[in-house]
Amino acid sequence: MAKFNSSKLVEYLLKNNVVFAPVERENELLFQEIHDPKEVSSSMRLPKNSFKPFLLPHDEVLFDFENPKKKKKISPQVIYGISIVDLKALILFDQMFAKDPHYQALRQNTLIVGQCIVPDDPKFLNVFEENILERLKFDVLIDRCRKGEPKIFTGSRLGQQTLEKFGFTNYEHVDFKGSVEGGKLDPKSQKLKEQMKKVINDKAFWEKFAKDCIMCGKCTVACPTCYCFDLVDEGGEIGKKQAGVRKRRLSSCFYDDFASIAGGENFLKTKAERLRNYYMHKFIRTPERQQILGCVGCLRCFQVCPVGIDIRKILEAASKVK
Repeated sequence: MAKFNSSKLVEYLLKNNVVFAPVERENELLFQEIHDPKEVSSSMRLPKNSFKPFLLPHDEVLFDFENPKKKKKISPQVIYGISIVDLKALILFDQMFAKDPHYQALRQNTLIVGQCIVPDDPKFLNVFEENILERLKFDVLIDRCRKGEPKIFTGSRLGQQTLEKFGFTNYEHVDFKGSVEGGKLDPKSQKLKEQMKKVINDKAFWEKFAKDCIMCGKCTVACPTCYCFDLVDEGGEIGKKQAGVRKRRLSSCFYDDFASIAGGENFLKTKAERLRNYYMHKFIRTPERQQILGCVGCLRCFQVCPVGIDIRKILEAASKVK
């Protein structure tokens, strides 16, 4: 039976799709659009960015006011080489935007090709739980973590059809069994949520960790589970024929205007309040509403933070509070 050839698969996918994959650029590994299989990096590192811009663009036109029902043309796309941690983040996105037609239009035209790679700290938040593949959504997954030839899995009928048309049939199929067993938050995540609840209203705790924060919002841009956005209207003038457009623009809870309302009030005035809100959302609100954590352990927030705020130290400090 023919061996799996990743370069040949990428070459095949490029024929009819826009393909995004990890690419080496100036000593950084980044997800970018590619045009040649040779551009795809074989690195086992986690890319600095995630899949997020390809399913939830930073600046996205939702519709124009002249013809609001006109559908956007969407090209089929492939996100190739998504790690296990980003596949976990994708689960959250699919749940949060399940009824969003703009997200779904992109999602339904996207082939997800995952691969087995781990972040720099594989023990953080226990990346590899038992039977993890059946708790993830993917079309094809390339397991490069084992010795010898990679093992290939499919997680959807689309994945099976893609590999079979490509000419590869030596794969194992995995059925999706839901993001969490029994539809409930797992015990380890539940414990983490309860620990965070103990400090969530401790003003001194958050002031200590927020004192160096410059509120740049880089952590939220890098985070694969942050999805807050603003709706803005641009262009168009009364009495002129130029039509305006409505856009979805990603925002951050660290930005000055994020929690501001008419009259000058702001519900997140201080750095400590904003950092607290960030952690409350990831470790309390999201698990209570979605039954999964709002953090997947990728450590991108720490890696891009210009002042070195480390999520691991904050969680460790919270765990020691009695």
